[in-house]
Amino acid sequence: MQISLFSVFLSAIGLTSALHNGLAATWNATNFQLECSPGGCAYRFNISAPPTDNAPGFDTFCEGLTPNATVCNDTTITASVSPLTNPLWNVKVQHEWHEEETDFDAEATYWQAGSTNVTDTNSTFLIKPNVFYGVA
Repeated sequence: MQISLFSVFLSAIGLTSALHNGLAATWNATNFQLECSPGGCAYRFNISAPPTDNAPGFDTFCEGLTPNATVCNDTTITASVSPLTNPLWNVKVQHEWHEEETDFDAEATYWQAGSTNVTDTNSTFLIKPNVFYGVA
């Protein structure tokens, strides 16, 4: 049992060391559209971010049905739009990518996620990622 706990401890140290440090770029969403009918709501928007030292850049189109999470055209991006108190909607976006970690002789997977609240009249908005984690 002690070996197992020790292994878990070492793995946690390795994971912490594998994570990038620093802030992510702010993501820019444009052309946000929300269309609702008695059957539900559909959303669509473009979202992009420049590359940084901490994450690769992206530029993609997302569309789906609320409140389901849907993979965008760039499959490293997932988005969802959920209703809040009228007229607010919560837009969540997650970015996932893979990097070879030579220090650990393994491939690491990283995620950044963020959300913001908008109304259906907001056609452009920013999302600042506030969640960042990885597994090596």
